[in-house]
Amino acid sequence: MTHTKQPHSASPRKRSFLKWAVSMLTYGFIVAGIVLGLPKFLAWSLETPYPMAAITSGSMWPVLKEGDLIFVQGVQGKSDIRIGDVIVYRNKSNNTFVIHRVVTMSDGTLTTKGDANFTGDAPVAYEDVVGKTFQVLGHNVRIPHLGVITVYANKKINAQ
Repeated sequence: MTHTKQPHSASPRKRSFLKWAVSMLTYGFIVAGIVLGLPKFLAWSLETPYPMAAITSGSMWPVLKEGDLIFVQGVQGKSDIRIGDVIVYRNKSNNTFVIHRVVTMSDGTLTTKGDANFTGDAPVAYEDVVGKTFQVLGHNVRIPHLGVITVYANKKINAQ
């Protein structure tokens, strides 16, 4: 009687590990796709190179809170902006972004003010406006607490 050796299959423990490893790789690729692809998709769909922004101060409280992540919709010019819109603009004096509400508009500039601030900001040229907050049914779309990493990083940088 001749015995032929049967190919021996992987043990249940090995199969379980392989299944887990394949699952983790799959999830890793999905997460990487979201992390790398979502900003590009949002930039395209919201028509702005800056589709997301973190609220880094309490100046827009209670509507937007420090640490909120907002979505920014691009604007093509003055005709896309209304008094009462929350806009994002580049502050040329310190090269930062400001997220405040439009309180007045004129031919060449607009004035903004944080909801929690007592006074308005310096006039802003329309070409410095990056966009306005993306809204659904008249409410700013925001994700609470998702911008805290940016807030923390800004505080560390400013402390140095």
